[in-house]
Amino acid sequence: MIKRLLQRFRRDRGVHLATVNIEFFPGEKVKPSIIWYQSQDQEKDTVPLLLYFYGRILFELAELNETRVARELMGFVKQVCDLVLAAEGPPSRISLPLGDLRIVGEFPDPPSRSYRAEFFQFQDGNFRLDFQSSIGKESFYLPGAFLVLLQSCLYNLGDESLNLLARGLTRLHSYYRLRRDFWEITSLSAGPAFALGTEELSPEKATPESD
Repeated sequence: MIKRLLQRFRRDRGVHLATVNIEFFPGEKVKPSIIWYQSQDQEKDTVPLLLYFYGRILFELAELNETRVARELMGFVKQVCDLVLAAEGPPSRISLPLGDLRIVGEFPDPPSRSYRAEFFQFQDGNFRLDFQSSIGKESFYLPGAFLVLLQSCLYNLGDESLNLLARGLTRLHSYYRLRRDFWEITSLSAGPAFALGTEELSPEKATPESD
């Protein structure tokens, strides 16, 4: 019986697609990286990976009572998506204003803080992202962690995948705007799953604003 339970647990964990590492070094230098394992299409899988990572960043900010920062991040990402999708030809590949942060390839010193995410896919096609983070100054480093990963995608994704990512982020914003639940744990999967689909969320399904 125990053996069957362990086999079921391993099955339920899904296929380990990738590990995301965002490492911050002294001098506001940062290195984003994605290590792929069993992905059949890394470019395609980058889109759900970014959506789930983004949802987790917003959730973590809300958990820290940094909802204002989360909304500011969403406003900024919306502007980026609008610029990407506005181009009539290939998508715009803009350089994000990252403030003092500077993306590096390698750095000799150990990181002063880091974020790590493990990305899995289940047999039914759904995804899960496990997240580990450092503690301290999260209102700065959490948004920075997502933005440097987004910048890497703006530079490296193919045109079709970049457009899919921008549309997915836009759909995720629409979901949060109507449901107002990025601070709920259920949003970690429901929001990105909606963003990857084609379903339209009607106003009747919107969560009413609290008094």
